[in-house]
Amino acid sequence: MMAGDAHDDKRESREQAVYRWVRETTYKLTAAELENRMVGHFGGSRTAARRTIRNLIAAGGLTYIYQYGQSYIDLGFRCPTPITPRVTLYPPECSASPSANALAIVLEPGAAFGDGRHPTTRLAMAGLERIWYPVGGGTPPVLQRGIDIGTGSGILAIAAARMGTARVDAVDIDPCALHEARKNVDRNHLGHRINLLREALENLEGTYDLILANLRLPTLCTLASWAGRHTPRPAYLVFSGFRDHEQSSLQEAYPETAFRLIWSETQAGWGGLVFEKF
Repeated sequence: MMAGDAHDDKRESREQAVYRWVRETTYKLTAAELENRMVGHFGGSRTAARRTIRNLIAAGGLTYIYQYGQSYIDLGFRCPTPITPRVTLYPPECSASPSANALAIVLEPGAAFGDGRHPTTRLAMAGLERIWYPVGGGTPPVLQRGIDIGTGSGILAIAAARMGTARVDAVDIDPCALHEARKNVDRNHLGHRINLLREALENLEGTYDLILANLRLPTLCTLASWAGRHTPRPAYLVFSGFRDHEQSSLQEAYPETAFRLIWSETQAGWGGLVFEKF
């Protein structure tokens, strides 16, 4: 097994391993680097490894991207793409039927952040799953009102509504992001439950028993006082967008006397966590 990779690849197919490596890498992988990983883990020839990559690209699961004069391999999202154990993204043109236990979200990748490629989006989604699918099979909470701060594509607001939050305010200051989010909300038939707002937080009234924020550390820290005023007890805060080594700084901004850390995870150098206000 390759150093630094604790996953048991022997239980995975070549295709599953390739998807995981692309999804979890801390840096973009070139085709040659991906071929090296395949040969090192599964044996066989570079020709066979190259053929596997070509097939995944042809199927739409992977794609080439071009950045800074170099080509890399990234997730393609032209076919159903699992981003957590329960959530699968479907492109609008896909005719495949979701599996019985999958939570399907129809999403058109665009300019707005949040198409499932970045680890922070997947971490935030995993945090939502931790709330709605408690460890040990407990009863999920009843959440009446949620807010997705910096909604981008709308993916987290859509997931929160699909998992059971009665109403979600999806807030962003970027009109382009709100335009894309509206299209994605409509694709998932959730316009009656997701309210898209171009509004400053200080102008919002009422309380939220779910706060979602995929933002950088300084913004998450300054959000603490607002979150304290606008959440009842109990409430849940799902945060991502910070580097894994920044988690302790984020926890310091949310006092343990009010906010209990109930879940945290890291992926590709990024972190996600869930606080419960109690």
